[in-house]
Amino acid sequence: MSNQNSDNEKENAAMLSALDDFLNHKETSPKLSNQQLDALEHYLDSHASENAMHMEVLDGFLCALITSPVPVSAKEYLPVIFGGKMPEFKNQEESDQIMGALAQHWEHIDSVLKRNDEYYPFLYADPDGKCGANEWAYGFILGMDMRRDSWKEMVETSKQEGLLTPILTLYSEYIPEISGCQQIPADEREELVTKMISNLPRIYEHFEEEREKNKSSSSLH
Repeated sequence: MSNQNSDNEKENAAMLSALDDFLNHKETSPKLSNQQLDALEHYLDSHASENAMHMEVLDGFLCALITSPVPVSAKEYLPVIFGGKMPEFKNQEESDQIMGALAQHWEHIDSVLKRNDEYYPFLYADPDGKCGANEWAYGFILGMDMRRDSWKEMVETSKQEGLLTPILTLYSEYIPEISGCQQIPADEREELVTKMISNLPRIYEHFEEEREKNKSSSSLH
C-alpha cells in the first residue's frame, strides 16, 4: 500500500470520526445563572430552620439521584430537599422561580454526565479558598439512602473499584461517630475531592444500563 493511500485512509477515518462526534453530540443544558443561583441559595438558607438543604448538600443529593440505578420520583425527593415537606410558596412566581431552578440544575448535571464529562460540583470554600466537600458527600449519601439496596453492590465493591471511596471517606469525616474526629490531611483532601469529581461520570456510566431499564417504571420529574 502506498503512503498516499495510507494518508487518504487516515484522513477519511478522521472525517468519519468527526462526523460521528457531530451527529452524536449532546448539548449540555445551561447551568444556573448567578441570579438564579442566588435566588435558590437565598430561598434554601431562609428555610434553614425547617432543615431545608443548603446548596452544597443539595448538589451532592441531586448527583446521587441522577446517577442512581433506580430512579427516585420528584414526589419522593422534593420534600427531602425542603426538610421533610413541600414549602408553601408566597405566590406562583416564587414557585416557578425555585422549582424551575431545581429542574434546570438537575438537567444541567444530567446532561454533563450523559456526555461522560466531569461535572464540577457546588462546593463552599473556607477563607483560604479550600473546599472541605464533606457536606457535598453527606448530600450524596442522603441521595443513595433513598434507594439504599440498589447501591449495595457498589458499596461492597468500593474497596476494589474505589468509585465511592472518596465520597465515603469525606462523609465519614463529617460524622464524628464514624471518623473518631480524625481530620483528613490537606493534601489528601485535595486528592479525594479531585478523585470524587473524576469518579462521578464513572458512577453514572456504571449504572447506565440498569437505570435505563428502570426508567420506564418510574418518572424522575
